[in-house]
Amino acid sequence: MTFRTLTFVIGPDDVGRRLDRILRSLLASMPLSMIYRLFRDGAVRVSGKRVDGAHRTVAGETIEVRLADLPGNMVASRGTGIIAGGNEGTSRSAAAFFAGLIIVETPDLVIINKPRGMLSHGHGGIDEAAIAYFADRIAASLAFTPAPLHRLDRNTSGALAVSASLAGAITFSQAIRSGLVGKSYIAMLEGTLPGEELWIDELTRDDASRTSSVGAPGDRAPGHGAEPRRAETRAIPLLRTNGLTLALVRLGTGRTHQIRAQAAAHGYVLAGDIKYGGQSMSGGYILHSAMLVTPPGVGSPDGLRVSAPLPPASSQAIARLFGEDWTRRMPPIT
Repeated sequence: MTFRTLTFVIGPDDVGRRLDRILRSLLASMPLSMIYRLFRDGAVRVSGKRVDGAHRTVAGETIEVRLADLPGNMVASRGTGIIAGGNEGTSRSAAAFFAGLIIVETPDLVIINKPRGMLSHGHGGIDEAAIAYFADRIAASLAFTPAPLHRLDRNTSGALAVSASLAGAITFSQAIRSGLVGKSYIAMLEGTLPGEELWIDELTRDDASRTSSVGAPGDRAPGHGAEPRRAETRAIPLLRTNGLTLALVRLGTGRTHQIRAQAAAHGYVLAGDIKYGGQSMSGGYILHSAMLVTPPGVGSPDGLRVSAPLPPASSQAIARLFGEDWTRRMPPIT
């Protein structure tokens, strides 16, 4: 049996990662059990020394992997979706499309204005466009792939953070888990919201219907998703007309369909959100991530404060209902 040795050098976007996870990306066609056998057999070495899968990588380290020269032992190509499956023209088009969505770009984070009707993740989603845009950066890394760092529903538009480096991904994810990322939305609600309201509920996700609902622990039917989780939302009326409220909605937590489910439960379903009991509206409901705020050190030394303009179709729908001068009558979003 013949062997070959693969050599990799740890770059900035691979620093601090577990070595087993890097090899799982590089040796995607190899069963996980075989990857761990490589560690047990001493076939994985860092700067000449035997290591285990828990080893945390350091910039400049040389990784050597000794493999039996078999057809299945192949290094994975970097990237998926548009990059792996599309041609060069498709990739350029996807990269140009992503570039057109960018509001702010730093070495660690990109904030884009996600269009309504586009997935954050999945086939044809923002993640595939990001892969095309960052193709050169991906090629320079062993395992890091830029991707959206939180989720907006298909029909929710607005500010969305995408990692541009491993450091950006780590710091943003830590900040969002700690509740330090501010997210403010513009939503059109059915009903007249008289004043500011704070909604604190237990939210349950039903996997079968792909909806979330307000309830209490114990309300969940067996087998229909996770236990209820706390959801906190603050709704502030901006404009009112004919039984509709244009509201600023600030999230204290980030649950799936949180705004849609809580608004419906509190009597202010999103106008046009049929799935949650709203009346039909041309163009569907309006839910827009209008502002994203990160703390110092996340995205930039001073943090980021990014506003995302409404899509033209949403602005036109609001103007028809609230008047052409609605933007002048709006209080500032801070």
